[in-house]
Amino acid sequence: MDSEERNNRTGRVLLYVLLAALVLALVFVIMLGKKNASIKNDLKALEAEKEMQRIDFQYEVDSLIKVHNQLKESYGELSLELAEKDSIIQADAVEIKKLLDSQWDYYRIKKKVASLQAISQKYVRQMDSLYTVNRELVAENERIREEYQAERRQNTNLTRQKEELTNMVNQAAILKLYNYTAQAVRFKGGSKEASTDRANRAERIKIDFTLAANDLVQPGTKLFYIRIADPTRAIISKGSGDEYAFQSNGETLQFTEKVRVNYEGKETGVRAYYVKPEGVEMRPGTYFIDVYEQGGKLIGQTSLELR
Repeated sequence: MDSEERNNRTGRVLLYVLLAALVLALVFVIMLGKKNASIKNDLKALEAEKEMQRIDFQYEVDSLIKVHNQLKESYGELSLELAEKDSIIQADAVEIKKLLDSQWDYYRIKKKVASLQAISQKYVRQMDSLYTVNRELVAENERIREEYQAERRQNTNLTRQKEELTNMVNQAAILKLYNYTAQAVRFKGGSKEASTDRANRAERIKIDFTLAANDLVQPGTKLFYIRIADPTRAIISKGSGDEYAFQSNGETLQFTEKVRVNYEGKETGVRAYYVKPEGVEMRPGTYFIDVYEQGGKLIGQTSLELR
């Protein structure tokens, strides 16, 4: 009995030990499972945090490039002056995107993003500075243009006023005549002159006119050309050469007679004669007699009727 009881007791002890070992193994397995689950959860949390950081970096870079491109577009041609800095910004943005897609180095990427932000901010300041300078230059150019236009208008007005005054003086300085008459005459008793209206009796055409007083006209000898057109409108002239012609408004005109007058700015009477050649009879009809001053300006017109 004692031997059997000992054996039973030993068996129970072994059973208890075995059960205890199983319990301990089970506890260990449970604890190990919990630890592995915790590690997995921690890894998942780290991966999620890494992905959030990657998304944040990507968003920051995309936003920065979007604003940068909008800035370039708004400044137009001015942005061309900073093309080198723009190329650096674009290249850094591409490099950061490659790092985000291929490898993960938080501090390296963060440093790159910070550098990109600094370059971008410097770019903005330089663009603002260029814009300010350009705006000042545009304003200065506009001011200069307006001053030039104002001065040009003033000069134009002064030139026009000067031309008007010059024209007024020139017009005022033109010799004017009045009491302009023409009549046919013949001689009676050798030297006595008598007027006639008969073509077959007319020996001369007497032209009289008075030069008006004008202090603006330079005093001195003045030359006048007299043109007489017969009833057929042919100009009566002593010849067709240049010695019997003068210029008027760019045209060469033949004259019948010319007369020189000493003019001193006072009212001056003038008389001239056209003497018909020997053996030539004057035609009946209307004769037109014009007077030109030496510059070629027509200053008097009259007519004579012969029957």
